Amino acid sequence: MARIRVAVTIAVSFLALSGCQTVQDKERDLTAQCKRDWPCKKSGLCTGVCTPEPCLCAARTPADCTQSQDCNGVGQCTPKDGKCVVATNVDCARIAACKATGVCTAKDGICVVGSDADCAQSDLCKDQRRCSLKGSSCIDANFNPALLDPSKAGENAPEKFKTKFVTPKGEFVVEVTRAWAPIAADRFYNLVKIGYYDEAAFYRVDGAQAEFGVNSKPEVSAVWASMKLKDDPNKQSNDRGTVAFPRPYPNSRWGPVVIHLKDNRDLNQVGYAPFGKVVQGMNVLDAITKNAGEAAPGSKPPDMDKLIHGGNMFLKANYPQMDFITSVSLQ
Repeated sequence: MARIRVAVTIAVSFLALSGCQTVQDKERDLTAQCKRDWPCKKSGLCTGVCTPEPCLCAARTPADCTQSQDCNGVGQCTPKDGKCVVATNVDCARIAACKATGVCTAKDGICVVGSDADCAQSDLCKDQRRCSLKGSSCIDANFNPALLDPSKAGENAPEKFKTKFVTPKGEFVVEVTRAWAPIAADRFYNLVKIGYYDEAAFYRVDGAQAEFGVNSKPEVSAVWASMKLKDDPNKQSNDRGTVAFPRPYPNSRWGPVVIHLKDNRDLNQVGYAPFGKVVQGMNVLDAITKNAGEAAPGSKPPDMDKLIHGGNMFLKANYPQMDFITSVSLQ
């Protein structure tokens, strides 16, 4: 009997040393290896499969695809023939660009805008009535042509006027006095009137200032960024609640706006010329999410070049906690 036990022990040891495994063991070990390999991390091929032979890494479940880098950014979240592909509208709904613009129908492995119903699913449509399909994009039928043609937005502003801003944190009102900075007041008045600031993001907010004013659409920002303003003489101090266009260098103002959250009188010496002041809702501005939406703790504001060229699609994909202006109207 003892000899039999010894023989069995030797046989088991031999099998273990020779690498003999059950199919289940092979698949378990291979799965662990698949999850460590770079191709797996990139493509989502994260399950070891040994039936039939040979053993290989393959996407077998949506969880496999969810782990892939491509899936996280592009929505390739359904396994098909061992790979992750865009196969369903559910896949498209996971894509940041789809959520923003309504690209919500899967067709031939990609997500496309196919109907007004696609647009109705988009964040853009839900927020701003952009529910009609034109070409392959969801658009607002009320889109003002002056947004792409500054020659159609050249009115002189009233001597005094108020502008109401609606945000998810509440409303605030800016009163503009044209005599303080007439060039800036005219630009601000026209941009508000044509809807330029609707959906604009508070992309740079700290304890000193809240900055917004890059348009949600890159093509619109590109047009107005080329329309730089001459400087106004500084007539008012940059105190808490005052509103001005940033001036990184002479004659560089265009669309972005800063609202001072504290006294910033050092800016009086570098050409910041306030044209208005918040007369209602400073508490709302104090509550705006700081550090560009905290994409990560201590994150920095987005690069201005990427912001101008990427618009709200870039911001919503990379700064999900950022606050956006819902609407702006002249009072």
